[in-house]
Amino acid sequence: MTHAEVYQELERDRETLTSWWHYRRLELQRRALKCQKFPLSVWYDYTSPRKVRYLIYTRIFDKRMRHILTGIVALRRMSDGWTLYTTWLGYQQLIAPMVIIPHVLKRYAERANVQKTGIDLIKHYFAHNSIGKDSRDQRVVARSVRWNGEEHRSSCTNEGVLLGQQQQDGIFIARTFITYDMCCGRQQVEFESKRDQILSDTELYNAAKTFYRTGLTF
Repeated sequence: MTHAEVYQELERDRETLTSWWHYRRLELQRRALKCQKFPLSVWYDYTSPRKVRYLIYTRIFDKRMRHILTGIVALRRMSDGWTLYTTWLGYQQLIAPMVIIPHVLKRYAERANVQKTGIDLIKHYFAHNSIGKDSRDQRVVARSVRWNGEEHRSSCTNEGVLLGQQQQDGIFIARTFITYDMCCGRQQVEFESKRDQILSDTELYNAAKTFYRTGLTF
């Protein structure tokens, strides 16, 4: 099954996941009203009737829940670990989905010195790495770069760079992770500038945009 076909299969969970999420949002409203420190970050672990496991990450920025960022991660067990099918909820048009293969998480743990594994590692990664966005709400995917003798597309995050390929259907497949310190020459200059852009954009979006919409879409 191709990655595009997996996303098509995940679409079948949309209705039940939407209903489940609306119920949880009522709980979040009560928590937000009592919260004294923002942002409030909450993880949910949900298994659909079709036995697909999801991690749903929500970050709330104010008591009235005007500003919410919600990420969806569908988990698919492979022989060498979890493959992640991700998307962020809340844009007028969702950012192109990204697939993260198990090798990426292993390299992330090694190179970012994160002493976690499995689900804990996945949660740590998404809690610490905003996916880069440009002024048009598109992921910052740079030009092709060479790494270990192979051509890759690059996507910057807070802690490093995802290297992989972007398919014709728009899906970005991340295949490895490098830290900014591992970059060299022009790569270091380019990636560092994108990192600064990501961090400033993240602050801008957190303060000024309402991310929540009523539907879930893969």
